[in-house]
Amino acid sequence: MTDPIRSLRTVNLNLLPILAELLRCRNVTHAANLLNLTQSTVSGALRQLREIFDDEILVQRGRAMHLTEKARRLAPDVERLVELTSRLFQTEDFDPLTAATNFRIATADYVSALVASQIGKTLQTQAPNVSLTLVPTPGSSAKSLRQGTLDLIICPNRRANLEACGIGEDDADFGLEVFKLDDWVAIQWADHPSAGRDLSYDEYFDRPHAIYCRTDGRNTIEQDALDSLGIHQKNRFLIPYFTLLPQIVVGSNLIGVVPESLADQYSKLFHIHVFRPPYPLPPLESAMIWARNREATADLDWLRSVIRQVTS
Repeated sequence: MTDPIRSLRTVNLNLLPILAELLRCRNVTHAANLLNLTQSTVSGALRQLREIFDDEILVQRGRAMHLTEKARRLAPDVERLVELTSRLFQTEDFDPLTAATNFRIATADYVSALVASQIGKTLQTQAPNVSLTLVPTPGSSAKSLRQGTLDLIICPNRRANLEACGIGEDDADFGLEVFKLDDWVAIQWADHPSAGRDLSYDEYFDRPHAIYCRTDGRNTIEQDALDSLGIHQKNRFLIPYFTLLPQIVVGSNLIGVVPESLADQYSKLFHIHVFRPPYPLPPLESAMIWARNREATADLDWLRSVIRQVTS
């Protein structure tokens, strides 16, 4: 097994910021200007990088330089490595007005839509140089939290969702906070003949439905509720994105079920009627999850406070 410390000692880590800028700029001169280095220094660094990776990194095509396929694959990892290195050597104090941190949050599409619609104003006024990367929640999310390449997971506080992220319910490595409760609502096209009122049980289940489904095959909250009641629903569309449901029901006979906060937001954008489904659904508990080894850091504490603020 390769010794990671020994491997690091064989690499000139001064090349890392140069590699990062070359991948961003795709231009030796621009990278040199941003790094306050001479063009010959950056050109020499590029030669070393080509030897290390056994790849051209940048190739000339016409008048422009382009990343090789290997360089494109390297870019996200290099960005995260630069960010982690920056955090490692920064002081414990975190001033959002001067910080240039890129926070990474793994979450579902509906949370991304809600957070993105609100957090922009907050970042503009409180943290003008802070950026946010929102990514899906694959099974490696827990590992990424431990390694520090991910700052938060936001997902429903359910065993199935936690396990899909690689987290046990009583896992001592992680902190968890439920920060928002959402009721479930049904949506339909606002010009449908039944719009403007709640539907009876028979009316509701006689209609075709567009339903959110998980990509891992596990049941959603809606599917669990229907199964527990022994209800068979006519699912015409099964879609792994809550944010598509308001668009799909418009102009159709379809009914969908979404979190109420998402319905409130999308009812301003799409011609939909929001009403209560004729069967009980447990509320959606949205939880923030973080690694305990970073629990007391000022930057993560600030991020959690902002999430609470914009979703309250």
